[in-house]
Amino acid sequence: MPALKILQFCNKPPYPAIDGGCIGMNNLSHIIHDVGFDLQVFSLESDKHPLDIQALTSEYLQMTQLETAKVFLEVKPLSAFLNLVFSRRSYNFTRFFNKKAAQKLCLILKQNSFDWIVLESVFLKDYLPIIRKYSQAKVLLRAPNVEFVIWQRMLQQEKNPIKGFYLNVLQKRLQKEERAAWKQFDAILTVTQRDLDLIKTFGFKGKTGVLPTGLDVTKNLKKIIVQPQFPSIFHIGALDWRPNIEGLQWFLAEVWPELQGLFPNLNFYIAGRRPPQWLLDLDVPGVKIVGEVADAAEFMTSKAIMPVPLFSGSGLRVKIIEAMSLSKAIVSTSVGIEGIVHEDGTNVLLAESKADFIRQISRLIQDEPFYHRMCQEAAASARIHYAHDILCNRFETFILSK
Repeated sequence: MPALKILQFCNKPPYPAIDGGCIGMNNLSHIIHDVGFDLQVFSLESDKHPLDIQALTSEYLQMTQLETAKVFLEVKPLSAFLNLVFSRRSYNFTRFFNKKAAQKLCLILKQNSFDWIVLESVFLKDYLPIIRKYSQAKVLLRAPNVEFVIWQRMLQQEKNPIKGFYLNVLQKRLQKEERAAWKQFDAILTVTQRDLDLIKTFGFKGKTGVLPTGLDVTKNLKKIIVQPQFPSIFHIGALDWRPNIEGLQWFLAEVWPELQGLFPNLNFYIAGRRPPQWLLDLDVPGVKIVGEVADAAEFMTSKAIMPVPLFSGSGLRVKIIEAMSLSKAIVSTSVGIEGIVHEDGTNVLLAESKADFIRQISRLIQDEPFYHRMCQEAAASARIHYAHDILCNRFETFILSK
């Protein structure tokens, strides 16, 4: 019996795996291939997320049969304003549709017969009419987030009434269009049970499952041997993603001054792509702006404690799983750790307020044996729940089940 043929349609290049979204897509590529299915990847690329052709190995190109289409995905202020005033559609969706990408997709579908087509973002749903016209494949949405929840949570944190009005309009349009989009898919895979429960609550009747993003399959974390600086705290994550920036601003203003007063020699290292100018200009004792790092795992290994002050966002934070696997102590809000298997006080520490973060980080610094136990338990949990072979078995079972 020939192997099932699967087209993976990505909203940005999945490799090199430079952020959590890319890691999730690239891991799924490897899962599809390692299970024994026939894989082809079609990816959009843009100025914000360009394809680094020099970084692609011959093995990767052979595995993915990669095809791409160049699109413009930058937010245009005028287009966003015109959409707000003259349209009822969500600008988040409309800017992802591109005629040249649609033509390339059409050609791929005419030349191949797929059993499954995986869309890596609900924002690609405007390509569904083309898929339905030129393919008999079942269409699966892999939903790394429930997108409108991110905007709802940002709205809850917004203090400016004008920005609040704008965010409210955006999240309402996005929610309406996202909920309608779900019903157009044959199946949906989420990365967290919470997101799946929410999608079911809104009436999705198709095939569903949960497939968390696991450890980055392109890295051998066991090879990284770096003595961590103890005590130290660190952030790593995209510095152009609003939930990350809002969490950092809050932590720097509310938590860091008191932590630094308690532990004058403590350093806070902030790494990530595209840091805003205000962060680059920051001059605060003990705060080290690292920016983009060549090897995220090596950077994390060299530090001790990872606070995650996230109050908005949705889905699963891949960097937390990677940090756990690298034996890091995690102090996170419930939103930050959402979707990740954890036990408060055993393999992570939960913190929802300024006082919580100060208390939990102080405990880790002052009780080094406790810190080491937390690190060991975090690594053990990551191995049990997010290993590649476990996720391969889960995906194969999902695809083959009726």
